[in-house]
Amino acid sequence: MYDGLNAFGKNLDSVEGETWQRHRKLTAPSFNERVSSSVWSESLRQASQMLQEWTSCSEGTPDVARDTATLALHVLSHAGLGIQYAFKDAKNKIEAPHEMSYRDALFLVLTNFTMLVMLPMNFMTSSFLPAKVRRVGQACQEFKLYMKEMIEGVKASVAENKDSEAHNLLGALVQASQAEKHGLSDDELYGNLFIYNMAGHETTANAVATSIAYLAAAPQWQDWICEELRTVLGKSSSVEDWNYEHMYPRLRRCQAIQLETLRIHGSTVFLPKATGSLAQVVSINETEYLIPPNTFVIANSQALHCDPQIWGADALQWRPDRWIVKSGVPGEEELVDPPPGAFIAWAGGPRVCPGKKFSQVEFTAVMAAIFRDYTVTPKAKDNETAQRTRERLERMIEDSAITAITLQMKNPRDVRLSWSRRR
Repeated sequence: MYDGLNAFGKNLDSVEGETWQRHRKLTAPSFNERVSSSVWSESLRQASQMLQEWTSCSEGTPDVARDTATLALHVLSHAGLGIQYAFKDAKNKIEAPHEMSYRDALFLVLTNFTMLVMLPMNFMTSSFLPAKVRRVGQACQEFKLYMKEMIEGVKASVAENKDSEAHNLLGALVQASQAEKHGLSDDELYGNLFIYNMAGHETTANAVATSIAYLAAAPQWQDWICEELRTVLGKSSSVEDWNYEHMYPRLRRCQAIQLETLRIHGSTVFLPKATGSLAQVVSINETEYLIPPNTFVIANSQALHCDPQIWGADALQWRPDRWIVKSGVPGEEELVDPPPGAFIAWAGGPRVCPGKKFSQVEFTAVMAAIFRDYTVTPKAKDNETAQRTRERLERMIEDSAITAITLQMKNPRDVRLSWSRRR
């Protein structure tokens, strides 16, 4: 069912049965706390640099969605292969035999995923094809070459017993695979790293951009998370002092912002599943239903996430505090645990997205870096009232559609955002 995801090799999302169990066993360790700590630090660094760019725009931030996509790409580059970029990095050093930076290659691969599904990779560099297609084909070759070089480097380090624990996804993947008799082949390593990048780029970037728009339209929630951030993070203005282990688990309100945005504006609006060669039993309201073999099923996550029987009469309202068990002392609150199967932003069950924690840590770090000391408001046009401006922003959020693979705002540049430092 997911064969189109095999552009670089078979991976956790495209395989079934015993092969899936092997992939799951070998890929799960790569999302460890050491990688999460690296994601936290890099997300804080990128978000701080992004905020500097935004606060220097006197006419308001022109394209938040574009910038959050850049941030997510840089976090993936660092957490994936250990390659670090500045947020505003106009030029990249490119070393032979490469003709394209890793970041640029990854960006072209991720933003042209549908092309990879439709055309064989080796065919895409043919001289008679349009220049854009050839450029994407070149990016695929460059991306694979970067992964090949890094895999060889990690294998050499493992052989020499260097760095017993990897700080990035590829290193952790290779180490886990090397430790097993039936480890992942190089093509499977390529495939899994690609799927990690594809699953973690647009989804997190969209969640951050959309959440910022929601917060700009409803400033009371900015005050709500700022109260938590100033309680947990203290007076230190340097993000380098913000400790992942001590601070991330306490930032429940920031995490609630992400959960609420994914609930009503999630990147994935449906979840395709298949029973395979065996019938499956599904239990709904204490009644069991037999789904026949080889049946294709699509779960409508948008309808599920807006069901008033689960989420209440205000299910269509963006209200982040619904995710807090009981509002109380900031930094000491707990998150609501929805009923099983009621919230599937990261899928669920055995095939839950392995990058769930990765995205949560990244999102929370970005919220912390931005909203502890700053507020955001939609920038009014000439002679426009505050109410009209807010309504225009709300319409921009609602005017969303599925692009290549995810749901996102169609015209994120329609409303500029202005930033002000808190006292």
